[in-house]
Amino acid sequence: MTHEEIKESLSAYFDGQLGPEKTVEITAHIQACKECRTALDEFGALSAGVKKTLPVQAPAAMKDRVLAGAQAKKRLIRPATVLIAAFAAIILVLMAGVVAKHYLPAMFSQVQGMINAAASSLGSSSGNQ
Repeated sequence: MTHEEIKESLSAYFDGQLGPEKTVEITAHIQACKECRTALDEFGALSAGVKKTLPVQAPAAMKDRVLAGAQAKKRLIRPATVLIAAFAAIILVLMAGVVAKHYLPAMFSQVQGMINAAASSLGSSSGNQ
C-alpha cells in the first residue's frame, strides 16, 4: 500500500475493520511513519473525546421494544410467504389448464388418427391372409 492509501485506511484500521494482511502492513508503516502515527493518535483522542462528552445510553426498555418489533415482523412474513406460494400455485394450475385446453384436443386428434391408421392397416392386412 502507498502512504496515501494507508492514510485513507487509518480510520478503518483504528476501528478494527481491516483484514489481517492490511492490519499488519499498516502497523509496520505506523511504526516507521510519524505522520501516520500522529494521525492515528488523533483518531484515538477524537474517539475518547466523543465517548466522554456524549455518554448517551439507550433506554432500558428500548432493547425489548426492538426485539418485540423484530419478532412481530417475523410473524408477518410467514403468512405472506404462504399467500404468495398459494397464489403462485393457483397461477400455475390455471396456466396448465390453458395449455391443456389448447394442446390436448390436437394431441387427441393425432392419437385418434394414429389409432385409425393402425386399425385400417390391420384390417387391410388381415384380409390378405
